[in-house]
Amino acid sequence: MEDDVQMSQSGENPTNKPPQVPTLRLKKGQILFREGENAGAMYLVRHGSIRVFKKKGDSDIEIENIRSGQIIGELSFLDGNPRSASAEILSECELVEISGPSFQQALDKVPEWLKILFRTLVTRLRSASTKIRQLESASTEFVYNEKDGKRVAQSVYLSAPDVMKIGTAILLVATRWGKPTTDGDQAGIELPASLLQRYANQISQLPASKMTSVIDAFSVAGFMKSDESSGRVTLLDIEFLEKLIHYMNEENLQDPSKRHDISNRGFLIMSLMARHLSRYPKNSEGVSLVNVAEILRLETPEAGRAPFRLDDFAELVTLGYASNVTATSADEVMTSVNVDSFQHATRLQRALKSIEAINDQKRKTGN
Repeated sequence: MEDDVQMSQSGENPTNKPPQVPTLRLKKGQILFREGENAGAMYLVRHGSIRVFKKKGDSDIEIENIRSGQIIGELSFLDGNPRSASAEILSECELVEISGPSFQQALDKVPEWLKILFRTLVTRLRSASTKIRQLESASTEFVYNEKDGKRVAQSVYLSAPDVMKIGTAILLVATRWGKPTTDGDQAGIELPASLLQRYANQISQLPASKMTSVIDAFSVAGFMKSDESSGRVTLLDIEFLEKLIHYMNEENLQDPSKRHDISNRGFLIMSLMARHLSRYPKNSEGVSLVNVAEILRLETPEAGRAPFRLDDFAELVTLGYASNVTATSADEVMTSVNVDSFQHATRLQRALKSIEAINDQKRKTGN
């Protein structure tokens, strides 16, 4: 159990009364229990939601989502086997922890035949659960090994098809049931969160946790907002989401060698250039001459390390985002870019990098 889980208990338990059960309060992202751990308790969810998942290589197999009014962790608790899956908090939770002594005291008061029924049901549920997990498969992407060039499958938490399905569900809900809203000076479309989850789970056959992760990524990219306290989800740029889905589909159909996959360093350069494009006027065709050396100088702190090298710029040229550089001096290294196309490509890559960051985080933490 995480160190910062809050627990509250009230008083001592008189012998003639049922034991008081502790209440746990957990925050989003905390782990309730991990696969393989011994089960010392099961939990009643009073408020919040929890995802149940199982590791497969570097990815997760989503098992189910537990919500208010449901029990979690009961199988391992009742049959004494190690946890068969892990549980991560999706939204702030309040749980009632039912320990062995508490359960045993309640069980002592039921007839023997009911105890046998409990054991039979647990055995059958465990068998069914195992069979279901065997049918689950992790999301996969096909990549080319840099060493031998062979095509291999790589497990990921959020694959491109996952993101496109969820993006399409968001578009559908926004178009049919969204309500125009204004947040300060920013207009958007407020979406019913319950419908988003329903479309993800029932129609797209994706767990609610993936919908939550995609919305988080889109929020980081700046075209969605999610307020966990109020449950509000707002789409800020519906046209951009349409273009992102189209772009991802086109890229997914491409041979990997022709995709616009950009490194983190390359994306950093794109972002810094996009920040300073207003310094360089556009010509009648929408093209600007950009001084890469000047941007590098502006972004390098005094006595600090430069964020990139001019040699790193070649990646943007290879991907077609900018022209070959022309150096007239150490202070003037020029490239030409189509401003509107470059800004749009930067937004697309920011969204994809947000998804990539979630996949990397899932691989590193095993959550």
